[in-house]
Amino acid sequence: MLAVVALAAAVWFGYGWGRALLVDRSAAEARDAALSGAMQAAVNLNSVDANDVDLSIENMRSSITGDALRNDLAATEEDIRARVAETGTSMSAEVLFGTLTELNTDDDLGKALVVLAVRTQTPEYFVTNKVPVLVSLRKDGDVWKAETIEPLASVEMESGPVPGAPASDPGAQPAPGDSGAPEPGDTGAPAPGDTGAPAPGDTGAPAPGDTGAPAPEGEAGP
Repeated sequence: MLAVVALAAAVWFGYGWGRALLVDRSAAEARDAALSGAMQAAVNLNSVDANDVDLSIENMRSSITGDALRNDLAATEEDIRARVAETGTSMSAEVLFGTLTELNTDDDLGKALVVLAVRTQTPEYFVTNKVPVLVSLRKDGDVWKAETIEPLASVEMESGPVPGAPASDPGAQPAPGDSGAPEPGDTGAPAPGDTGAPAPGDTGAPAPGDTGAPAPEGEAGP
């Protein structure tokens, strides 16, 4: 009798342990998949390749779900293409850190914090910013996609001329502060990366000779 009880207990606890292992594994896999989807969406929505805008936009489209982001992308797609064609600006992003803050596997919803290094580059200048974003996720089929994405305050990491870029003609230099470089993230994309930081070299200084002082009274201008 004791042997039967011991055998039954072993079977029960073995079943319970195996079930717990499967549940834990399933939850871990869901968390990994959701975080991977959040990081991929954050990267895709902050990347525009000037040499392949079609692929960049398709990558954005593949990482979003819901009307809000789809409508944003549809409304700004032509502006993205026009800005890239006009300025030759590219953006690229890489993940510095990512973590899930919420996960609801019953409703297939989640939230994540992803920190990116976003490099915005024209043919002459570049700026790299650390950009944290909050990503709200929804599972679409087997893939976790961004339903909303919100950038937080960014910090400039580095900026300057592109190595190997041809030197500008000194006789055609713009006034100080007018470097012609885009603001970081200013590609027209609906994604984060628009940090509001000034373009490299934009010091706000007046052009040479422009002191801001009024001309002497009665003295006509040129």
